[in-house]
Amino acid sequence: MKFSDSIFFRRNFLIATSHKKEEAIAPVLREKFQANVIVPEGFNSDMFGTFTGEIERVGSPLDAARKKSKAAASAFNASLVIASEGSFGPHPSLYFVPADDEILLLTDYENDLELAVREVSTNTNFSAKQVASLDEVKTFAEAAGFPGHKVILKKSNNDYSHLVKNIKNWDELQLISKLFLADYGSLFIETDMRAMNNPTRMSVIAQTAEKLAVLMNSKCPHCKTPGFDVGNIVPGLPCISCKLPTESTLKYVYICKKCNYHQDSYYPNKKSFEDPQFCEWCNP
Repeated sequence: MKFSDSIFFRRNFLIATSHKKEEAIAPVLREKFQANVIVPEGFNSDMFGTFTGEIERVGSPLDAARKKSKAAASAFNASLVIASEGSFGPHPSLYFVPADDEILLLTDYENDLELAVREVSTNTNFSAKQVASLDEVKTFAEAAGFPGHKVILKKSNNDYSHLVKNIKNWDELQLISKLFLADYGSLFIETDMRAMNNPTRMSVIAQTAEKLAVLMNSKCPHCKTPGFDVGNIVPGLPCISCKLPTESTLKYVYICKKCNYHQDSYYPNKKSFEDPQFCEWCNP
């Protein structure tokens, strides 16, 4: 895959982060596009929401990424910005499995172009628990991968009056936990999902960056604008038995963000017929 003729080749990329996400994103940009990566000093991404809840995120994850991008572009006079936003909770289809849902947004203000990718991964240590003993604290922290993966302590789930982040080691965790238990009888312990304190999340962001690089290099066959991607998924794959259309995917429709050129890609799942067990006519 050729990257040297990309409009992004050897440009300055500003990464709108205060949580060291450049450690996952920058290597991909440098390898693929020979990019010059800039991390703004003093940029506060927490003003758009925190995982611990002191500042509530307003709007969707993509809305938050857009706000970060615009704020960074304005404050640092940048024309090419990458912003990131992560969410944690139940997997969208595996409901009882926790998931890391990452969005990377590239905004090219010079060319009036926005590219976004999403990666949903079950590779996460996301967890939280109200506990009442040091043994429970230790069990939770070990399962979370502490101290390589940091944890956060607070009085209770929705109480932010006493909250401690950036706990560095087991001695510090034990000392702070004792104080919480002495004062409140229990404490709420949760995984720290900020990227710089969560190597597992950082690896998912790196995967998302690889996906973004592919999209950046996917050009419209008509006008050569980057970001030529699936814009519509069309069902109708015929049943192999009755030949009637099913709800399974028949084709992807790729759409250009600039000229609106459309291109159909049939049978994206590498099959031209569906099994009768997935046919509402054969198996109602």
